[in-house]
Amino acid sequence: MILDEIFLFLKAAGLAPTHAVFSIAYLGHSPRYYDYLRCSDAQPSLRSLLKLAMRLHEMAQTEACGVQKSAADDLAKRIMTHALTRCR
Repeated sequence: MILDEIFLFLKAAGLAPTHAVFSIAYLGHSPRYYDYLRCSDAQPSLRSLLKLAMRLHEMAQTEACGVQKSAADDLAKRIMTHALTRCR
């Protein structure tokens, strides 16, 4: 799941040290939302995907966040593509 890859990316950058932080700050849901997705093999909401793509895109555009800009931009594009594919 692409969310696992993004969580590990953000964790390595020190921006999402726990699943709860990732769920709240990056997916816009309750602290256990990411755990629920992983355990149930459910698809994230479209709203969550768009929020995550926007956050990653913002990181790629700013200097201060301490992440690899190209990696953040690549992940943002992949999440947006995934979200748009679900809209068909």
